[in-house]
Amino acid sequence: MLLRRLGCLTAFLVALQAQAGEFLKSPVEARQLSDRVMSKLASGELEQGLRLMQPYLIIPSAEFEAMLGQAKLQEPMLAQRFGNRQGFEFVREERVGESLLRITQIQKFERHLTRWIFYFYRTNSGWVLNTFQFDDNIRALFPGGG
Repeated sequence: MLLRRLGCLTAFLVALQAQAGEFLKSPVEARQLSDRVMSKLASGELEQGLRLMQPYLIIPSAEFEAMLGQAKLQEPMLAQRFGNRQGFEFVREERVGESLLRITQIQKFERHLTRWIFYFYRTNSGWVLNTFQFDDNIRALFPGGG
């Protein structure tokens, strides 16, 4: 019985540690992560692309799974409305002080694009992916929002 409890406690601690996340060493690694994510998205591997981010995200697993479910629901609409995937393109990298980094990329389709924005925060242990978003607001890609 005690071994079973210790096993459960160990599993809980491992899960807690995994939720705390892994760290990227530099903005260069953050850019590489965003490129890998976008490469998966561009090849039609939405879930695999989003799961690449999961170890570096600060959100709980349940919240990530809910977000993943919503993204999967939206994916068929994108293909229907925008056409076939046509790759991705890096747009810009912006820093605020020494602690914040925003990377903007676009996922290209035949008739439109989606804008992906990755927000990284520098902690004492390294860089984490604080949040990300995607939308089809092309005007927001221009200075002044359009």
